[in-house]
Amino acid sequence: RGPRRAAGAPPPARPPDGLQGVHVDLWREASRMPLFGWKVGKKRGQEEERHLRANNRMFNLQFEYAKNSIKTAKYNLFTFLPLNLFEQFQRIANAYFLFLLILQLIPQISSLSWFTTVVPLLLVLAVSAVKDAIDDVNRHKSDKQVNNRPVQVLLKGRLTADRWMNVEVGDIVKLENNDFVTADLLLLSSSEPHSLTYIETVELDGETNLKVKQALTVTAEMGEDLQALSSFDDLCTPCL
Repeated sequence: RGPRRAAGAPPPARPPDGLQGVHVDLWREASRMPLFGWKVGKKRGQEEERHLRANNRMFNLQFEYAKNSIKTAKYNLFTFLPLNLFEQFQRIANAYFLFLLILQLIPQISSLSWFTTVVPLLLVLAVSAVKDAIDDVNRHKSDKQVNNRPVQVLLKGRLTADRWMNVEVGDIVKLENNDFVTADLLLLSSSEPHSLTYIETVELDGETNLKVKQALTVTAEMGEDLQALSSFDDLCTPCL
């Protein structure tokens, strides 16, 4: 799941990092991320360990790990108006003018016309709503672009073209030079000497220098052998 963050930190808006190096096989790690930072659905206890098996989607699905799709947009067509108004009236200025408008609707309290308050209030709300709508549309487009980036997934001994949003925990994926990485991955092997790969994280931390990663010796020996990678089904338990 892409990308991991420190406990209590907000999720990054855009997780992918660029990777350099040819024919790099990686194994996805498990992670969970609440929707918009809110915990929805049934309450889960504190997670102490994770169990996952490479090349075994059925085994990993029983733990209900989070999907790999990215969603940074806040609204949809049905929730935009109520959520946006709720957020706007949390601002003290908007709440004050709303309270003033309610008082002006009572003739015994105010002699001023409600029109003098409702027009500027509606104007401010409309301008803010249009701005929020444009920003959210751009977030929807960005999410769609990232989720639909192509990736090669090893399924049943064959490399299958898929999209990043469909990658599951425990899948083995193949990356090539200048591919984007939209998930947390564990390096299994590389076609580079000494199983090295070079990663650019400019979209995460702004650093343009390449970071060197090396595969474990026990997995680096598999290289680009699809048969060996397909038979790799090690169980990680516990996997923190």
